[in-house]
Amino acid sequence: MKIFIAYTLVVVGIPYFAGLLFGQILTLPVAMIVGLLRQVGILGGSDAATAAQDIGGGFAWSHRGSIQMSVPDRIVHIFMDVCNGLGAVLAAGLIFHLFGLPPGIAVLLIPAAWEIFITIACGQALRALFGLLAGVVIGWFLVLHLFAI
Repeated sequence: MKIFIAYTLVVVGIPYFAGLLFGQILTLPVAMIVGLLRQVGILGGSDAATAAQDIGGGFAWSHRGSIQMSVPDRIVHIFMDVCNGLGAVLAAGLIFHLFGLPPGIAVLLIPAAWEIFITIACGQALRALFGLLAGVVIGWFLVLHLFAI
């Protein structure tokens, strides 16, 4: 019964949403540092036109097509995507660990399938998917190391 409940929680998408929260928490300090460096003038101008372009670039990151975004902002978005994927797999591994079950290949495949499904269904950019899948793979190795029974 424990295995059924664990797989059900993972398939329903609880780790996916936990990964989104995890990724946002880890990305916040990095985004704040980039914002402070921009405000000081180290990373470019701090005028209103640059700020408006960067806000629009944040929305453009997840949509298909070419984007005009500064390199630091691209790094922040890639970091956020990797942390989202990492958090999803860590949450799935934690669910299995709390139920006393060994993490199987499903801990890798189900969150990856969620990431692919959401990206395709919502018409998001593949650049975000690559970051998410990189986080899933990194998280898989961490899960194997941390939660191996």
